[in-house]
Amino acid sequence: MNQRHLISSRQNSHFKRWVSLLDSHGIKRHRLCLVSGNKLRREIVTQPGVTTHEILLPPSWNSSDVLSPQAVHYELSHSLFQELDVFGTREPLLVCSVPEISHTDLSRAPNGLEVLCPIGDPGNLGALIRCCRAFDVQTVVLLQEAVHPFHPKVIRASSGAVFVQSLQWADSVTDLDTAETLRWITALDLQGTDLSAVKWPQHVRLLIGEEGVGVPPFQFAERLRIPQIHPAIPLNATVAGSIALYVYRQRHPQP
Repeated sequence: MNQRHLISSRQNSHFKRWVSLLDSHGIKRHRLCLVSGNKLRREIVTQPGVTTHEILLPPSWNSSDVLSPQAVHYELSHSLFQELDVFGTREPLLVCSVPEISHTDLSRAPNGLEVLCPIGDPGNLGALIRCCRAFDVQTVVLLQEAVHPFHPKVIRASSGAVFVQSLQWADSVTDLDTAETLRWITALDLQGTDLSAVKWPQHVRLLIGEEGVGVPPFQFAERLRIPQIHPAIPLNATVAGSIALYVYRQRHPQP
């Protein structure tokens, strides 16, 4: 059995580091993330390329679950653990490595279906990444406005898809306004061509705007809309994105 290191002070340097992993800045700084939930925890410890560095245990945790034996185990006081256990699981939390995410050049031609995301809401981004994985999106390109994909709420909403979906960073959505970049981008918008009536190119970048903000008024290669019976009630980014991905995959099914 691994030795447990007891932590009960909020001034502890390890605890301060773990608290910082609840937001994007801390995740970027330490290149670590918090993983919670029994099912996801079991999947992550067997995921190649993901290292579990530390395991945070609630007080007096005595389950027979086999956790990562190489990781350092910490037992936290009730109040400290509760502060990190933002979903109220009352189960161990994993402190895992964050995969390297490279920066891409959007002036280059896309490879297959790529999705551009400026989405700042963790729940929406996680759900969209989950949909992208389901429809085998080649790459999710996170624009500067996007929340970090390994934010705890993104990980949970994606059901762990962030660990297997190809991800890249790019510049701000405002930097898309160049002819070299716009020629590759199809924007999902409230106005435009019915997305079921167009001939989708196999290699395309699909821009899905932030909910409530939409997409900027740039000269995209194409603007597509989803016809609605009641257009006064707009679809959120995840629902609209999943419909668009489904239509694309109908045109370009995987072999």
